[in-house]
Amino acid sequence: MNNLSLIGKIIIRGKLYLESPLIIGSGINEFIDIEVLKDENGMPFIPATSLIGVLKDYFKNNISENIGDDSDYFWGMSEKINSVTQKSIQSSFICHDLYSTEGKINIRDGVCINPINQTAKDKGKYDFEIVDKGAVFDLFWEVTLREIYNKDIFRRIIATIIEPLMSSKIAIGAKTNSGFGKVALKNIEVIEFDFSKKDDVYRWLKKDLSHGISYLDAKQYISYSKKIDVFSIEAKFALVNSIIIRAYSEKPDLPDAVNITSNGEFVLPGTSLKGAIRNRALKILKTVKNDGAEQKINQLFGIAGENEGKKKIKSRVKVEERVIRNTLPELQNRIKIDRFTGGTIKTALFNSMPLWSGNELNESVIVNISIRKYKNWEAGLMLQVLKDLWCEDLAIGGEKNVGRGILKGISALIRWQNKNQQERELEIKAAGKGITFFMKKSDETEQAVKELNEFAKSIQGVMA
Repeated sequence: MNNLSLIGKIIIRGKLYLESPLIIGSGINEFIDIEVLKDENGMPFIPATSLIGVLKDYFKNNISENIGDDSDYFWGMSEKINSVTQKSIQSSFICHDLYSTEGKINIRDGVCINPINQTAKDKGKYDFEIVDKGAVFDLFWEVTLREIYNKDIFRRIIATIIEPLMSSKIAIGAKTNSGFGKVALKNIEVIEFDFSKKDDVYRWLKKDLSHGISYLDAKQYISYSKKIDVFSIEAKFALVNSIIIRAYSEKPDLPDAVNITSNGEFVLPGTSLKGAIRNRALKILKTVKNDGAEQKINQLFGIAGENEGKKKIKSRVKVEERVIRNTLPELQNRIKIDRFTGGTIKTALFNSMPLWSGNELNESVIVNISIRKYKNWEAGLMLQVLKDLWCEDLAIGGEKNVGRGILKGISALIRWQNKNQQERELEIKAAGKGITFFMKKSDETEQAVKELNEFAKSIQGVMA
């Protein structure tokens, strides 16, 4: 490599807003399973390595065009040539750690459910810290331009990785397939320095960043992105009676259990919903054929494998965390009954504050499920789970034994690609005791319904 003369700099500043809670853990400590990374002031921060890793992975998996050495110049690389030689290129892309002055840290807990008897697994309790939704982090990127680099390609790479951040397509941290870590880049500012101009050199030396603009005028590589098969469902449900996703209060004057909140809003966490969907999907497969059902569910939903010594598998199913709307919290006192005497058990008074629906026709819960690189039987399996949710057969959350967590379908938007890689979008709406189908191209509705039926039937084929 030669001609490494410095010819300019590109600075990108902005604000990274958390649209869902973030888990950016520092590991396990003696008090909690996952502790959020904190700075010297006790405030959460996002290490630059976490963001760079996600952006590099997104760029690698979505850009099919061969950019050549300029991609290595931008991202950097290290490759072992032989036992004594290693080729390395320093990255031109510098990302600072992202700090927040107002991020709020909360604790969430969960429990692993035994899919056979629907009770908590022994030692299945876990808890973890999260950075609550609404936190804002300062973003600062610096890109070094040298004579040998292709400036236009660098600008296009920057534009390509900015776009998904601005449109909330990227999630960072842990449990992103359960809806955590969704971010949106706003208030962006681009400042370019051309070192062939004396004024720009002077401004750079003075750290004058006052001449920024709100966009980068460069063509994105996203137009050449690879097409990844995704089957998705966005379904809207009414709440039949009540629901509670338990969070235990630390204050003695509050109820023993309330619904989980995020940034002051009641939410249905992706972890709770995904667990219920996974268990129901397993039950459906076992109903068809018991042998091999768990293995297929593990390949679809993933497996951590840390406790059981199994190989880790990344989940291809993503379930998002959503706000629960049109509900009111109501305090309910309950007692435990001695089953032998029929009397009350002393000191067993407890209370909880579930969310109640004022009208079972109101839209309260939205469920978003998507499968990357799906197979037909996997899409059919999700349709079967949707049917169970829609028909009030699959309850969500806690206290299901007293009738909580039952949903009723209002509408669902289903997207997929057919055999000819054509985009399909079919809407289902409740109509009395039945359902109706809608498509933009109404003459294709019958064919689309037929394709969904084929997905559902393919479950029997794969379990044969």
